[in-house]
Amino acid sequence: MKIKRAIRRRISIALGRPQTQRRFIDSALGVSGFLEVLKAEDIDYAVLRWFEELPYVAPGEDIDILVADEDVERLTFYTKFIGKKNDTPCDIYSVSGLPGTSSRNMPYYPVPVARKILKNAIWVNGTVRAPSCNDHFLSMCYHAVYHKGYASAIPSEDVDRNRNVVVSCDHDYMGKIKSLYESSNLKLTGFSITLEALDRLLGEAGWKPAYDTLQKMSVKNQWIHDALLSNLVDIEEPLRGLTIFLVREEGMSYLETIKETLFEEGFDHVLEGSIPADNVSLVASGIRGGNWGRGPWPKSGGLPGYYFVVYDAKPITPSAAAEKEHPGLVNERISMAKIKIRDFYNHQVCPQERCNIIHSADNAAQALDYLKLIDPSNVDFVQEVAKNKHATFATHFNVIKDLSNHARRAKVELIEYNGKKAICKTFKEGREEFLNREVNAREVGAGLDEVSEMLEVGDNYIVIDFYDRSIDDISCVRPLFHSNAYLPMWAIEKMKNIILYYRERGYECVDFSPKNILFDSRMGLKVIDFEFLQKGDAPSDSLVGNFAWYSAPDSFQGDLPKLKDNSSLYRRRWFRYTGLPLFFCVHNFPKSVLHLVRGVTFVCFSVNNARRKAVSLPQKRHYII
Repeated sequence: MKIKRAIRRRISIALGRPQTQRRFIDSALGVSGFLEVLKAEDIDYAVLRWFEELPYVAPGEDIDILVADEDVERLTFYTKFIGKKNDTPCDIYSVSGLPGTSSRNMPYYPVPVARKILKNAIWVNGTVRAPSCNDHFLSMCYHAVYHKGYASAIPSEDVDRNRNVVVSCDHDYMGKIKSLYESSNLKLTGFSITLEALDRLLGEAGWKPAYDTLQKMSVKNQWIHDALLSNLVDIEEPLRGLTIFLVREEGMSYLETIKETLFEEGFDHVLEGSIPADNVSLVASGIRGGNWGRGPWPKSGGLPGYYFVVYDAKPITPSAAAEKEHPGLVNERISMAKIKIRDFYNHQVCPQERCNIIHSADNAAQALDYLKLIDPSNVDFVQEVAKNKHATFATHFNVIKDLSNHARRAKVELIEYNGKKAICKTFKEGREEFLNREVNAREVGAGLDEVSEMLEVGDNYIVIDFYDRSIDDISCVRPLFHSNAYLPMWAIEKMKNIILYYRERGYECVDFSPKNILFDSRMGLKVIDFEFLQKGDAPSDSLVGNFAWYSAPDSFQGDLPKLKDNSSLYRRRWFRYTGLPLFFCVHNFPKSVLHLVRGVTFVCFSVNNARRKAVSLPQKRHYII
């Protein structure tokens, strides 16, 4: 892994896109020459700490520099990415945390604070710009508390937490903070130096990071987690699905599309509105650490201008990778929705215009924190709506196991029903049409043995019989390295009959595939999913043009699943199960011909799968001795 990281770092440096804030001052220029150049170029910067003895830098030390976004390129021009023996290391932090000048992909200080530091910066010894006396004191406190935490060797007020404080560190932060306080013009009642006291002081001074920023910082600072996050009141279970999406200026023309996308991804609408112009600055400074820059994109998406408060009654537990990338994330659906919205927008514009048009809270606590800034009068209303939605979505039966996948429209659970196992499908608010289709399919298909039995229907749920085996269990004919077995010919015929049965009655089995089929040892083949069964243009007694295998015509006014590609449905969703090209399924052929065709596709699948498997295997290393 270290080798991979080193290679990535070298490549990014070669492309002029460094991944970290670390730079080096060439020994030929020297620190003195570097500072003279910055002064001559009138670059807006400030050396944050330990600047009193500059240009002297003690061995093993570096220089921490805060620089205005617009001067990043000019300042870094006089540094280099890879240092040599006598070069001086320095860390360059831009105000908004631009790529390559951020602290773990965040601004080093909240953006309003960073701007204040630069605005109030003073010249020290006529050679170096540094924070003013008051800002120097506060920035040192900030660094010790939020960047260092226990590693600052500053004691904690809590006995248990105090055991985690290191005995000594590379700098005497307590002594430095005390001397800076004495030289500042701040006169505080009962001033003391503990991590908690300094945190309160920074909060009163307006320097404390926002809640969402603290959650990200806590990944590397255990004290933040222990003292500031773990003591927060736990969010009630009914509120866990609550979040808020903020649409930035560049996305304001796509509000309806964004709203539809959020609904399609599984979120219920709760509240929406524009952020008043006179409140935008306050909202922007209190969220994301005030960082609304371009990030990794060619341009900035602008400040937040609109908000959607939404609720997900069935959150998706984040993967380990998602949690690592987004500390505090409790619902991976949030990230999935943002990616979809960003991709949609960025596919509409030219490459140089691409940007991030949407931001969101990672959890309910952040969402409520955002809403208090945006629209505090509706906080109670939003919480009440969330609790009602949670109660409505609750299962009224004893749940044995959760079988849900993405649960965009409904959750699926194995339940105990009248002393036996059954499946309960509970639909989210606003998805009642899918429930109605499930009910209608069973009423229309009452003459089909393959339609799963409906046991009970409620306002937002349906209970159907439980079937004990997967469709993969009915066949052992599987091409080499294939993800599934071939269906038996009799099963294919039954599926064709199901499609024809509904077509003859004017219905189309939209989104129907072998994944909607289960096999029961007692009752045989059963169809379990009819969420997209809808009326077609006209009844038909032919398989040609059916919506399970063919794309729906443009004249179709019904509802279609949001697939990345609605073309070649049979090839992508059926062929690997049937082993028969579409032509041989649509038309009637003798079984001997069909078996021969399946034999050919069996060999083709096996060869192709083996080739892919071989390519994906790690290559054996050969050493030359």
